[in-house]
Amino acid sequence: MLFWNYVTDFGDTAITLPLSVLMICFLFFLGERRAGIGLALALAACGIAIALVKLVLQSCGHPLLSIDLVNPSGHAALSTMVFGSLGFLLSHGSTAERRWIFTTSSLTIILAIAVSRLALAFHSPAEVLAGVALGLVALIIFCYAARSLPARREFLWLGLFALVVIGLIHGSRWPIEEVIQSLVHLIRHSVPACS
Repeated sequence: MLFWNYVTDFGDTAITLPLSVLMICFLFFLGERRAGIGLALALAACGIAIALVKLVLQSCGHPLLSIDLVNPSGHAALSTMVFGSLGFLLSHGSTAERRWIFTTSSLTIILAIAVSRLALAFHSPAEVLAGVALGLVALIIFCYAARSLPARREFLWLGLFALVVIGLIHGSRWPIEEVIQSLVHLIRHSVPACS
């Protein structure tokens, strides 16, 4: 369990949000405003979507269509979007061999975080898949916005900065899920249809 807790912490908002801010700032610093705005919008869409889906599915306490989907994985959604975007940016301006390394590394991190949510029994397979699907939609939004991004070797510096951020923050946890659960509790006891 200690190993899976270590892995799952990579998908916490304490890491995914600072990494996103780092990528957005880096894009703006390089003058790639369209890609920076696209990343910010994709991140916002992903975060809002996962929060709304959690609120809707949990508020009245009934599973959707009698399937095991009550609490989609925010870790899976945000890590798919953020680590996928990081891999996309690091691959720009790289050789084919480096592109393969960055893509494989990103996929491995995303998969490991998704599996960790199952291993720690925080989510069902359907909830992890729902999170990954939401993250993929956000990632596609970003990739579309960044489609004309030129190949730049400076993106390799982003990888170094990302490792520093991860190294400094890993193990921290932000109480986003507790905030959502407080809202769920409030809705469950305030909306007559849920009583």
